[in-house]
Amino acid sequence: MKRILAAAVLVLLTGGGAAVALAQPGDRPGPRAAGRECLTEARQADPGADRAAIRAAVKACLEEHGVSRGRHHTDERRQEARACMAEARAERDGRKAGPEARAALRACLEAAGIAPPLTADQQARRAQLRACMTEAHADHAGDRPALRDAVRECLAG
Repeated sequence: MKRILAAAVLVLLTGGGAAVALAQPGDRPGPRAAGRECLTEARQADPGADRAAIRAAVKACLEEHGVSRGRHHTDERRQEARACMAEARAERDGRKAGPEARAALRACLEAAGIAPPLTADQQARRAQLRACMTEAHADHAGDRPALRDAVRECLAG
């Protein structure tokens, strides 16, 4: 009896966990919903189509909806990104890349349309992290565990 009860609880937990995982608020429902819609349309338009034909129809439909696939960039975008990297390397002039160089690189990538711009919340968190890092480095130079703890304390409080 205990085994049956344990198995039932395990099944319920597994099913509930899967349902929660599928309904995460971080998921992007727009592209997924568009994908399902396009797949349904492609299957209804040509019920006897093979897999390759359906895939091509879905891909065309998604492009019409403005849904791109992943982070695949064109050669032109790759060249723009390489130009931004070369510019950042030239600016740092042999020195180790610091926050200023990374910020300049990010600005160049945002201007080129490669990197999405940071939200106000992300900018505030980055500024707070930079301030905490600067303070922690001044107080705990060379002691990584103490540095890590000091940054965590600063961010928490």
